[in-house]
Amino acid sequence: MPAEQRQLQWYRYVDDNGANRAIMLEKDWGDSTASGCTTIAGGETVFGGQSRTHHTRKAVYRDPTTFRIVKNPVCTAAAYAALPTTQQVWVPGLATQVTYNLQQRIPEKQRIPTATSQNKPDHP
Repeated sequence: MPAEQRQLQWYRYVDDNGANRAIMLEKDWGDSTASGCTTIAGGETVFGGQSRTHHTRKAVYRDPTTFRIVKNPVCTAAAYAALPTTQQVWVPGLATQVTYNLQQRIPEKQRIPTATSQNKPDHP
């Protein structure tokens, strides 16, 4: 039996401010009820690039045998609060899934402008 290949798809992500955003993630996780994700309806703005100061809320799962991890975005605050303690993960090259344990929850961060910019005059 051939191993499953990774597939990506667009999903709706509801940020902490209640705005609908579009994010692309792995179909196996996005289709699971634990992710809280739904398919996009169109018109959602893209969440944007992920960085240390701007990222979606995530669940980190770890394989207790190999210590490999997967970080999955969690699309709603309700799903984030009710994350399952284990997740079945498809590992490339294997024909069966591996059980990963919940290791960490990473809260959402967004860059938000706090004040107007100060444009100081240049000095010659």
